[in-house]
Amino acid sequence: MPEPFVHESVGSYSQYGEDLVIDVLLGCQAKGVYVDVGANDPVTLSNTLRFSKRGWRGINIEPDTALWSELESQRRDDINLNIGVAPEAGFLTFYKMDPPTLSTFDKGAAEDNLAHPGARIVSETQVVVAPLRQVLDEHLRGRPVDFLSVDAEGLDLAVLQSNDWHVHRPRLVMVEIGWRGREIVKYLEEQRYTFVWSNAVNGIFVDTDLVQ
Repeated sequence: MPEPFVHESVGSYSQYGEDLVIDVLLGCQAKGVYVDVGANDPVTLSNTLRFSKRGWRGINIEPDTALWSELESQRRDDINLNIGVAPEAGFLTFYKMDPPTLSTFDKGAAEDNLAHPGARIVSETQVVVAPLRQVLDEHLRGRPVDFLSVDAEGLDLAVLQSNDWHVHRPRLVMVEIGWRGREIVKYLEEQRYTFVWSNAVNGIFVDTDLVQ
């Protein structure tokens, strides 16, 4: 498990302090709604824990059953879904890996991740998946989203493409851009999002209507 770059004593739990950047960009608001696709652990390398501790609530989506159980235990006021996100509803093969941060629905990404020292595929299981638009339609109940975090290990663009951006427009989107980064930037710009920040691992995009 990679060590966080910013120590949690400053109230940051993201790997490289991304949650601090998000907080500033959103005006350090007291309450809000997040959606975390690929939420992973509820504490370690979490992009939402800083906000959860403040009283924000949201939706955590995690296909790894063990990690989802931890979310259920520690985020009882959130909606925690043990599914994956994909363009169409159905089932996909989930490649559970050690370390779990490398787990993915993308076979090619799983094979590439084996290059990490000590990485291995633990299991391959069929997991329920649904489009992001369907998940948000069902669970948001009309609430606006303040920020969307996407970390899907190779399928990040597909996750974004499964949303209805006319209906669900988070104020801010953070997405892993290590895979297909140029396509992700182009796609979000087409949805009228402005690319405002990057650390070469994750990119942050803000609804263009909010930055004009």
